Amino acid sequence: MSGKVQDRVTRLIKWRRWNRINKELAKADSLTKVEFAAAFGKATDENSYNLLISLLSEKDDNVLHEAIRSLGIRGRENAKTHLQQLAASLPKEKTELHSAVKEAIAMINKRITQEI
Repeated sequence: MSGKVQDRVTRLIKWRRWNRINKELAKADSLTKVEFAAAFGKATDENSYNLLISLLSEKDDNVLHEAIRSLGIRGRENAKTHLQQLAASLPKEKTELHSAVKEAIAMINKRITQEI
């Protein structure tokens, strides 16, 4: 991924340009969606979280993998439900994605226990 795309994505999120982000995501290629998913994992606001959840419906495995990983990084307990639903709908042969879901849920659980 080019540094220009990564910088643009980071700036859009920093400036909270959600309408622009939604438009770009709608027409973005898979590599750009992966960049958005990675950036959403570092953000802290509700819009980025909701967009991460929406990326779980993507068909591209790379986008899905990054969205799953980013949800694990975010560490929100309610993300576990979305991840479990995704895992239930994934074909068994998508072992990398199943592993990513397990890892993300483990990351969330670890973060929750650290907060207690």
